[in-house]
Amino acid sequence: MSNRLAVFSALCPLLFPICAFAQSSQDWLPESGVKSPYSPLAVPTELHPVMVSLSSLLKTGYRITTTTNYAGSGALFTLEKRGQTILCVLTPPNPQTDQNVPTSRCWSL
Repeated sequence: MSNRLAVFSALCPLLFPICAFAQSSQDWLPESGVKSPYSPLAVPTELHPVMVSLSSLLKTGYRITTTTNYAGSGALFTLEKRGQTILCVLTPPNPQTDQNVPTSRCWSL
């Protein structure tokens, strides 16, 4: 019994600092314009609308490389196929509005 208590008390300090040093995923990149050697300049980037749905892109061979929550209004997907990258936002149906089908908006980089 005292051996288990000793092991538990030795492991507890190792577990708690992990929580204390955890950062949210929102603040790990330096902001644009910050005077820091690790802060890149904000460079204009062209986004070209893609008039095809997310499901159609997946059927034509694009694969999802990353997924993230998009400001509480859906999910943001990064798709890739032969070096071409496409960003898509999938918006689920919302019972509080008249939108009753999922929709997607996509842009190529």
